[in-house]
Amino acid sequence: MPDSNEDKLIVALVVCSRCGNAFMIKKGQKSSDNLVCDNCIRLEQRKRQLTDSVKESQKEIESSIKGYKNSLRGAKSQQIKQIYFDKIKKTSTTLNKSVELLKKIEETNEEKYIEEYKKLFEEMKKEYADK
Repeated sequence: MPDSNEDKLIVALVVCSRCGNAFMIKKGQKSSDNLVCDNCIRLEQRKRQLTDSVKESQKEIESSIKGYKNSLRGAKSQQIKQIYFDKIKKTSTTLNKSVELLKKIEETNEEKYIEEYKKLFEEMKKEYADK
């Protein structure tokens, strides 16, 4: 029985354009210089999910700040105004931290940092919910 090339899987070893790790592709699969490995693709998906989650929480935080501002405007006594003012300050601090977190997520290309930011974000959400 003759040996045919159709039965053999012909692959090429290429370098990922993002992380520099080598990975295999089928020969002739892509001729582009911008080849990305599966690990980098999964990392980008995780970054997108985390970013979307942070942005959704930011919307909730912003709406609660607006609610506090409305309550502050309607408050009669100085004590109640101070309580709402303190809540606005704490919530704005949380919002600022989430913006910094988004910047770090965008800059990061390593899986371990994404996990750390995810844990930090979960702690931040829990802390915000406790306020």
